[in-house]
Amino acid sequence: MLMGPSFRYLAATLLLVCSCNLITPLKLSGIKIIELPKGELIWTTERPRKAKMCIPAAFTGLPGSIMGEYRLNGVVHNRNKKTYRISICKDNFYVDKKWLTDNGFQQYVLVLNGKASHYGDSRKTVRRAICKKDNHIFLVESRYPMTMSGFAAECAKVSACAVYLDMGEYGYGYVGSRILSLWAYFSRDKQTNWLCIY
Repeated sequence: MLMGPSFRYLAATLLLVCSCNLITPLKLSGIKIIELPKGELIWTTERPRKAKMCIPAAFTGLPGSIMGEYRLNGVVHNRNKKTYRISICKDNFYVDKKWLTDNGFQQYVLVLNGKASHYGDSRKTVRRAICKKDNHIFLVESRYPMTMSGFAAECAKVSACAVYLDMGEYGYGYVGSRILSLWAYFSRDKQTNWLCIY
């Protein structure tokens, strides 16, 4: 069967597109960025009501306690020798070896001064972090299970500072109408502390 000019042109175009895709395959990012609503950023140990954003922050221990050192209304609890403290103040967060505000918690610091931290872990799971670049604060979640080091490396591509947040079993939260970690919904009453925006 003879092919007309239009058919031959279409076939050649499809062949060219397919060839280009084989040579330069599309690379999908391993993370997704979640923009945050405007408002005051706080860290609290009381279950929030009517917040624009509510996500778990420090790890929750099995007995229902907050893991790591934390500062609440100027009082320090669970003193330990871990290096960094995450201080929360209005519309920002700060990572330092000492407390800079009256409220904050401890968590893994994934990125500091644009450099990713390295962890000797091999466990892969879905992860979340609060990140900052030029005072722009946002959330980052992995699109698929990653090691801690792998996730830190991804966060370093988009931020100058990144702090890990509790995920997994206690990871349920929300940003506006967007639900995060729906699988952890029935464990939400076991959570002990939250980052919120009002």
